[in-house]
This record gives sequence, structure tokens and C-alpha cells, in this order.
Amino acid sequence: MKVEKEQLDSTRWLLTVEVPFEESQDKIEAELEKMQKDAQIDGFRKGKVPMSLIRKRYAKMLQMEVIHDNLGNFYVNALKEADFGNPVSAPKIDIVQLEADKPLLFKAEVEVKPEITIAAYDSLTVVRESAEIGDTEVDLQLQRMRERNAVISESEAPADENSILEADLQELDMGHVAIIGHKQEGVTIDLAKAAPEFRDPLIGIEVGQNRTVTIIKPPISPQDEKLHEHWQVTVKTVKQKQLPELDDDFARSMGDEIKDMKDFRERVQIELKKQVDAVAFHRMAHLLAHQVVDHSKLDVPQGMLKEYLDRIVEDARKSEHNVDNGKFDEEFVRSQFQDRAVWNLKWYLLREKISEQENLNVTDEDLEREYERIAQASGKNLKQIKAAYSLEDRADRMKDDMHEQKILQHLVSKAKVVEKKVSFEEFFAKTETEHAH
Repeated sequence: MKVEKEQLDSTRWLLTVEVPFEESQDKIEAELEKMQKDAQIDGFRKGKVPMSLIRKRYAKMLQMEVIHDNLGNFYVNALKEADFGNPVSAPKIDIVQLEADKPLLFKAEVEVKPEITIAAYDSLTVVRESAEIGDTEVDLQLQRMRERNAVISESEAPADENSILEADLQELDMGHVAIIGHKQEGVTIDLAKAAPEFRDPLIGIEVGQNRTVTIIKPPISPQDEKLHEHWQVTVKTVKQKQLPELDDDFARSMGDEIKDMKDFRERVQIELKKQVDAVAFHRMAHLLAHQVVDHSKLDVPQGMLKEYLDRIVEDARKSEHNVDNGKFDEEFVRSQFQDRAVWNLKWYLLREKISEQENLNVTDEDLEREYERIAQASGKNLKQIKAAYSLEDRADRMKDDMHEQKILQHLVSKAKVVEKKVSFEEFFAKTETEHAH
């Protein structure tokens, strides 16, 4: 086999491959021998047809079939000979010559990982924000716990902003006429959690009454208008929440090891501090990841980007809203996710490079410790946890998350960290651009 390679750009190579037809001869001869045993040609008994005749009739056809069947193997062998690593996307193969008794000629455009110059992450600076946890924050958390442990009972009173409704929903058209087949029965509506435009028209509603609610949804693409959905809400039951008292009995109901409310408040404060620390690390680490991506040099292979965006488009196309609405703007979806896709792929490639450079891998011992941590936190035994994570590649996803966490921890350990205290409200009110890896 003869292989010539030409670099087209930083991530693309063109292979020109010539495969002598002799390389397929062994396979052809084996097939001819099988055919000779079964061939039935006039004037000859079965299995007695001369090989010369078999070869004359079938050799060219078999050569074409063997070449077609082994094109993938020829491509793999050409990659090994070219010696520039594994491709990152499917190749574009163009067959130049495919004729019997002549060499097979084909060209393959191959994308490989780019050359990467990683930012000097040991000289980066990042701000780590944190918040103090005082009595006010503990009080708010205890109120949330009261909400979660509320006793819910039916009420004859009209609904207020904290009521829970069981209702039937009937979608209406623009003229407020019921759309057949668009009815949902027995829907639970927690007015305390509902959007204001949905909640406010239902304040004061009683069992057996119905009201019309209009929801405005944003357009799918710039060419579309806002989508107005009209629903008739018919209430079957109105329920109210009765919150438990914040006393020692409530505290002890939260755990056998809790002695009284004072003890419980201390434990709540510790847990809130853990939450703040976890969020602070997450934000700081991802700010560092952004700095590394922004200051590193690498090109994203276009084939990788296309395959990534293809998956996003397919997921968006399957969404119930887009299907029901009958409109789908593929180019708009691609443009909306283009920058995020480029960032994610750059971070993916940089993660691999940093991991290789710093020898940061997830070991079997790391996995075992994580299984034990999950088992302890969930109250399940280790065998149950491992069985659960053996399904649907959950273990692989967990391992990938652990791998990224190990890389982020390494970046944090190398960077200069500047501490900054903010209020609890400011800390949790902050928003940030998240990238799904």
C-alpha cells in the first residue's frame, strides 16, 4: 500500500492511498475455492468445475466485492501508516479508481486533534466569593424546611397565593374555543411556585369554578411572533398548607441524632456553609476554565463542531414544543448554539491535554471512594449503588464528571486565589453563564 499525506490546515489532512490489487488476492482465491465446491456449470459435475473457468467467470466480480468490503480496513491501515493520531470525526472518502485488475485509488480527508498551546494556568488569578452564614440565613432555611414538611389538606375557602389546586386544563384557540384533544385532567398547580401571569388570575377561585389564563411564550426564531396560549382552568379541589411549629419536636423529627432546636440550628448552619463552599468552588473553577480557554491557542476541528451541533439540532427538533408548533428553524438553532459549542469543544480538548500533561486520571480507587460517598449520603448499601450506576452508562458519566473535577481542582491549586466576602443574598442571586461539558 502506498500512502501520501498532505496537510490542508491545522486540523485537516488529505490522504491519497493506492492499494495494489494483489493485496486482495488471498481473499479472492479463498472465495474462488468456495465457489468451485458449489459451482454448477453445464458439462461439469458439482465441485469438478476447473478453477481456470471459475476464475475467468468470477474473479473480476469478486475483486470488486473484496475491495468494497475491505475499504474500511484499507483506510485504517492508511491511517496507521500516516501516523498522525486518531481522527476526531468521520472521514470524507472519494474513490478515484475502482476497476478490476487495477490498483484501488482513493482519497480520504481526515480531521485530527489540533496542535494546542495551553495558557500558563499557574499564573492566572481568580476571585473566590463567599458568604457568611448567620442567624438570618439559618431562619430562612428553617422556613424552607417548614414549607417542605407542611401538612396539606382540602379547604372550602377560595384559593390564595399559597394554595394548591387540583384542576383540569383545556387549551383554547384564539377565539377561546376548546381545542379537541388538548385537555389535561387532574393537574396539580402549586400557586406559590407558579409564574405570576398564571397564578394571579386564579387567586380567589373556588371549587367548581373555571377561569381563563393566558400564557405568553417567547418566539422560537426572530421571524416568529410571540406565542399566546390560552387555557381554561376548572378547579376540582383547593388545598392549603399547614406549616409545623419550629420547636424541639420539629427539630428531632429531622434526624434521630438531633437533640433540640439549638442543636438543629447549628447543624443547619454547617450544612449551609458546605453549600456556600461548594458553589464558591464551582464558580471559581469555571472562571478559571474560561480563562484557560480564552488564553490557550487551538482550532476546533470543523467536523467535530458539525457533529456536536447536529446532536443539538436533533434534540431541539424532538422537543415537544417545536413538534406541536409545527415550526423549526434549524439555522437559528445552529447560530444560537455555535459559540457555546466552540467553547465546549475547546474545553474538552484542553481537558484532555491538561490531563495528559499532568497525569490526572480517575483511578479505580477514586471510583470506589465515590461509590462509598454516594452510598453513605443516600442511605443505601454499596451493592445497590454500584448496580444503579451500571445502568445506561451512568458510571461513565460519573467518571467523566470526576475527571473534570480533578482537572478543575488542579487549576485552582495552581492559580492565585483572591478572597472576597459578599452578602448571602448577593452570593446566591448571582447568575453566570454555564457551559455543559
